Amino acid sequence: MTQDDQLPIPKCSVALLFPTAVASFQCDQHKAFKATFMERLPAHCISHESGQGLISGESSGKVYVHTDAAMEAFFRFVSQCIAAYLDQLSYDRSRVAINIVKTWISATNNDTVTPVHAHATSHLSFVYYMNMPKETDAIAFQIQASPNEPYYGAFSESTNRQRSMVRERNVLNANQSIMLVEEGQLLVFPSHLHHGTVKMGDMGNEQRIALSGDVLLVFNEEEPNYATGVFDPRTWRSFGNL
Repeated sequence: MTQDDQLPIPKCSVALLFPTAVASFQCDQHKAFKATFMERLPAHCISHESGQGLISGESSGKVYVHTDAAMEAFFRFVSQCIAAYLDQLSYDRSRVAINIVKTWISATNNDTVTPVHAHATSHLSFVYYMNMPKETDAIAFQIQASPNEPYYGAFSESTNRQRSMVRERNVLNANQSIMLVEEGQLLVFPSHLHHGTVKMGDMGNEQRIALSGDVLLVFNEEEPNYATGVFDPRTWRSFGNL
């Protein structure tokens, strides 16, 4: 067979299996929620020693924004969105209570980004964008490697030791997906999904301020008959200071 006699490449049909669900909601009450949030902001963050901006995040020690009575209406909205997300998954939420267990403020400026991380101790996580400059950070979701990678490194970025085999990035060979977000938007996603922020422009002297949180689904049945999951904390016991 000569080169001119090569067989035509067969037509290929690809089935996209096991998608990861990241839900997006737009808040109709954003203006009121933001006004309350900005008023309560000093109680839930630490000012930078320079006086410019905020020190925020899970390690700031300020992780209980959801216990602030002034924010109750906002977190009711968040809980309703989480319920809608579970409905999309056809998850029977009648058997569990949706518990927001940890919340904190995430603030970045031109000099900072949120590094890639995950919240593996929780079930679901969310982020709500309270203040977004015109050219603000986006959120990037990551997995360790594409499930389609034929061998380690084939779909990675080229380095001095590894040559990427990717001619063009697409959903079949990517291990990162960047989502552009806007003020008043809420995202809900699995807590084990790695994520961080990426720079998309110049924010000037402004900050991107988001409210993030983690959720646990706790069985609400008196005698839950399950091998996995989280059981009612009222049944937990601690025996002595070990």
